[in-house]
Amino acid sequence: AAEWLDDVQRRVGQGNYTDAGISLVYIDIIGGTISFLNIFLGLIQTFDYIIMVPIVILSLSVLVYGLVLSLEQRRREISIHRVIGADADRLQRMVLVELGVMSFVAWLAGYVLALAAVPGVLSAVGFMAFEPSGVNVNPVLGFASTLITALATIGLALLFGRSRSRRFLELEIEEGVRRTSEAAKPKTWLHALCFGVGGIGTLDTWLELQTSGDGLYSNFFLEGLLGIFGPFLLWIGGALLLGRLGALGPQLMQVLLGRTPLLKDVRRGLKGSGSTESVNRLAVIMLLTLSIVTLAAVQGYTGTLVDERTADAQVGGDLQVSFETPVNMTTALEVLRDIGGQDLAVSATTTPNLFLRTSEGDAYQTWVVMNGSDDVLRWNEQSLPGDDVGTALGVLANGTFSVGEDAAFSLDLWGSGRDGRSDRGDDLLEAGDDRSEVRRFTYEEVNITVNTDDAGGMPDLNVLLEAYRATLPLDLSYVDLSGSDLSERDFGVTDLSRTNLSGADLTGANLSGALMIGTDLSGADLSGVDLTGAVWAPVLSPFEPPTPGFTGANLSDADLTGLFGIDLTGMDLNTTADLTGAICPDGVLADESGCVGGFSQIPPSAIAPLFMAPGAVNITVTPYDLDLRYVGTHEFIPGVPSATLSSSIIIGEGSWRGFIGNEAVDNHTATTWTFALPDVDGDDLKGLRASIEADSRVGSASDWKTAHEAVERNGGLIFGTQGLLSLQFVVASLAAVASSFVFLSLVLTQRQKELAILQAIGAAPGQIIRLVLFEILSIVLMSMALGVALGIGLALSFNGFFEVFGFIFQIFQSDGNTLTITRNLVYPWASLALVSASVFGAVVLALLITTRRTLAADLASVLKGE
Repeated sequence: AAEWLDDVQRRVGQGNYTDAGISLVYIDIIGGTISFLNIFLGLIQTFDYIIMVPIVILSLSVLVYGLVLSLEQRRREISIHRVIGADADRLQRMVLVELGVMSFVAWLAGYVLALAAVPGVLSAVGFMAFEPSGVNVNPVLGFASTLITALATIGLALLFGRSRSRRFLELEIEEGVRRTSEAAKPKTWLHALCFGVGGIGTLDTWLELQTSGDGLYSNFFLEGLLGIFGPFLLWIGGALLLGRLGALGPQLMQVLLGRTPLLKDVRRGLKGSGSTESVNRLAVIMLLTLSIVTLAAVQGYTGTLVDERTADAQVGGDLQVSFETPVNMTTALEVLRDIGGQDLAVSATTTPNLFLRTSEGDAYQTWVVMNGSDDVLRWNEQSLPGDDVGTALGVLANGTFSVGEDAAFSLDLWGSGRDGRSDRGDDLLEAGDDRSEVRRFTYEEVNITVNTDDAGGMPDLNVLLEAYRATLPLDLSYVDLSGSDLSERDFGVTDLSRTNLSGADLTGANLSGALMIGTDLSGADLSGVDLTGAVWAPVLSPFEPPTPGFTGANLSDADLTGLFGIDLTGMDLNTTADLTGAICPDGVLADESGCVGGFSQIPPSAIAPLFMAPGAVNITVTPYDLDLRYVGTHEFIPGVPSATLSSSIIIGEGSWRGFIGNEAVDNHTATTWTFALPDVDGDDLKGLRASIEADSRVGSASDWKTAHEAVERNGGLIFGTQGLLSLQFVVASLAAVASSFVFLSLVLTQRQKELAILQAIGAAPGQIIRLVLFEILSIVLMSMALGVALGIGLALSFNGFFEVFGFIFQIFQSDGNTLTITRNLVYPWASLALVSASVFGAVVLALLITTRRTLAADLASVLKGE
């Protein structure tokens, strides 16, 4: 498509279509989108390829170990054929033909199953949770990919079979007919080295999660190198090394149960039997499969939890409603009950904000956590300082404050992370902690009065503003446009009073002459915007809460010439917004002056009489001081846009009352309210949200169910990833069960003569069964425990990799304001126990079937090797 567009551009641009010589200029507006999608899809494929590497290695390992066992059974048969005069080339061709046919059939079956599984993988909405996506998927695998897969599977089987059969043919006939063969000594030093290097990466990740610091090292290159290769080194080296430890299960069983009635009479046989090389391979397979099962389960359930917490942070509660006008809690609850029924169980809260000044004069946006918000908002331990949300809310209720990392740095408080691991952490600081400080904050109550005496002839403020609004051709006041894509839009000479534009994309938009009284532009992208002659003020009434204004906004390359504003709350442009390359309200480049002059003091002509006449406007600022104790750093408040929280302060309701008074708090009104609806969920919640949104008193509404549905498919680790993890879990679980059953059957078949000898010298059937059970089960149980432990370490080692790609995917899909939820690992012990129990059951079944078949066989025939 991109090449076709380039060709069209060349042909159209070079054409001359009229006699007057008019040329057409072709502007490609979607070529950039195509390039972006190609880059995005490339990242997704890279991530998917990497997370599928373990299951590919596992498949090849099972293939190789299966070939080893099956070909070992053919070793004696090949030697016997040689004794009776068979040709070596024909014997090798016979083995290769059998392997070729079986591997081709297995590859073809796997190919068909893989294509059939694609729609299921893409329909995953969580770990082991599937819902139809409504998109028809036609699985297609290119010829090159198909050929490579076939060659890797069939070719590996043939190459391995060829080398093994050739080695069998080179053996002496006497050695070939033996029941056992000598195995090559493993390179233990190499396995230990791989395991050690991978363990260093895992330890570094664990330290970073525990301390929120740099871990063992801070070198970016080394961090990335170990982050990618460390998990694989840990997995492969750990499986090979711990597999040998798993083979020590019989010795452990002797120590623990050797003198008990269970093993007392078979202790000597258990001590002398020892584990064979085949059983050691089974231990490695157990380690590989169960470690992948654990990795997939831990990361899968963690991803599901991250999706839920992302929806929690976006909506805040079960339902969030933005009303057309500010309302109090009673009115907000009445509106919901009018729509949902008078018996609707509902509770509500809001998150007010104000601006507080420090003793140095800097102003900070401050959010207020109301009492009882824990019953409405969906908090989690990442949001506030400390590990327990209830404790943090109790501490914040009165006399304390928390800050974001940026605010911690500007306030010179502990927790900014700018000084490394010693200056970072998710700790709730107590009163006696050296890192906790007491700071004085000032709230400035602003009162505006207009002299309307007969001599002055000054009009009423509201009348004057209404008259000014009447001259504006478009009214978009009190509209919630937060997070919208409004780039290149024309909002010139528009009433945007109390409009929520937080986090919106306004790049290149025209806002010249716009009226912005109490307009929320926090975190908005205003790069290249035209604000010439616009009017802005944070508030013009002491009864309305101030808005964040330009806090965290990007005003790079914007034209602010003549931007008229009143700085009532410390919202200085040079301290709250990015002004790189912008033109200041006084016409000077921001790169030269930093816009320290602030807003223009020359108002538009329509409201000039209000501000230019001496004594026309009286602005009274009354300061209220309060000492607050610092308790740590926060990350977000559920339901509050996260764009500015890193540079903001959070206080409790008690502190808020200390600043503005009980009467103002009791009569507080807000446009945005968050609700908890304990009896409404799922599709009922979506239906209630739709009914509320249709009400004329409501501007917009969002519900948790809809937000979660949007996140679970396209958020977090992107479309289909949870399906891949679910596929890994299922495939590895089936591989563990099947390999344990098949491999043990082959192993015990090889040991038929050994068991027959024990039976011949007087061992009872029950003793033989107990001997085999305890020997094999001790190895399998040890391997299962080590496999789960290795999988937990693998999940921890991979966590940084998952988190980085999850962050990249969220950045690509959002406007940059999406909160990144920390991947705190979840350990699904019930699912792991179910898989382990299935493997254990398969092992016991294989042991009982094979052992009973051996005991039931003719003793003389078995001893003769017939």
